[in-house]
Amino acid sequence: MNGTTSTNTIKSHILSEADPLPPSFLLEMANDGPLNEISNSAGAVRHHLYHHGMRDRTTGKLLSSMLFFIYQTTRHGPQNGFRLCYVHRGFYIASAEKASMEKDDVDRLEAPIPQGHMEMIILGEAPPPIPDDVDDDEYANSAV
Repeated sequence: MNGTTSTNTIKSHILSEADPLPPSFLLEMANDGPLNEISNSAGAVRHHLYHHGMRDRTTGKLLSSMLFFIYQTTRHGPQNGFRLCYVHRGFYIASAEKASMEKDDVDRLEAPIPQGHMEMIILGEAPPPIPDDVDDDEYANSAV
């Protein structure tokens, strides 16, 4: 038996190495979730990060994390493929336009999405775990 339970109003799944999140959970979130939906057209993800992320204007780093879906341009609906993108607080985004010809991590997000593809991508570095003896307000107000 796996760690998934369901009733008419709740679905639950206990995550473990042996029992990861079922793709149906991601598909359900993509079908009817509250997250932003961004096209993978050239520049769209970079524009979204720069203009919709809470960014420190002096450092270019995001002040809070972001979570959104990326879909293949010209195809509609998550059944046609998507990327779920999580961006850590502190991720650096210099401008709304690409500054150089070299490919970077954001270009990877804008790559073509195969039909029916489901992928999760995490950008940036995970912050260190919060020690148990740290005040929540102190951690929330710490610098990026």
